[in-house]
Amino acid sequence: MRPIHLILMLLVFLLIVSSASAQQGRFFPSIITETKHLSSSIVGDEFEISVSLPLFARKDTTYPVLYVTDANIDFAMTTQIAGMLQLGNEMPRVILVGIGYRTDSLSKWLSLRSKHLTPTAIPDPTRNKWSTGGAPLFLKFIREELLPFIKANYPASQSSAYFGYSYGGLFGLYVLFHQPETFERYIIGSPSIWFDSTVTFRYEEQYASAHSDLPARVFMSAGQLEEQLGVKYNMVGNLRILEDRLLKRRYPTFQLETVVIDAESHMSGGPAAISRGLRAIYAK
Repeated sequence: MRPIHLILMLLVFLLIVSSASAQQGRFFPSIITETKHLSSSIVGDEFEISVSLPLFARKDTTYPVLYVTDANIDFAMTTQIAGMLQLGNEMPRVILVGIGYRTDSLSKWLSLRSKHLTPTAIPDPTRNKWSTGGAPLFLKFIREELLPFIKANYPASQSSAYFGYSYGGLFGLYVLFHQPETFERYIIGSPSIWFDSTVTFRYEEQYASAHSDLPARVFMSAGQLEEQLGVKYNMVGNLRILEDRLLKRRYPTFQLETVVIDAESHMSGGPAAISRGLRAIYAK
């Protein structure tokens, strides 16, 4: 893109943001995002689904879709970062779909994410008595209810991607080793591989024993400072172990990029993961 074209695009963007801010007191996610409430007969819960179309979307065009878990806290951040990358032609235009919950309660949100994003039913590691082990049903909800809903109501192409962080990263790996065709591309940020005595490693072994390929493009990251969380979590170490195992499989169509991000903690690593991850999974 020529510099003058980029400058003009940025000026238009700033005008849109300025107008939205004056009218609503918020930035551009509020002017391109709509919210739907979707009750799941599979999971038995109601989800708040946020949908953001690309800026300047054409009515006669379909777009790839990026699904984001933990939307109550991660969707606005992802929308802003993706918007800037799209304006700079660093990634394609995409539809963003946030999977969140209809609650303003932090404890309720934490309880629901623990239920849906973890693969096995074990005593809650956080000792808050939250339920665990709902990932199989949550994945079924995504495949059988959410994806068809998005395709029926929005200009979605057949291409889809996933972003999940922490427990969301754990869930992303669960999908990758059980039904990887659900998404073409995965951003796995600081995954909780430690969960249930590193059950994820067992899933990886089971998948490898039954398959000769893993058709996905994957970006995985962890923050360098996450090592300070200690041996119990082993955030960076577990990520490197998983990377090594996956690369040794030599899957013919599998693509993997793994990054340990300098000077980032578990709480600060999310924005870096999505910024780096979007550019990685959509790189040409």
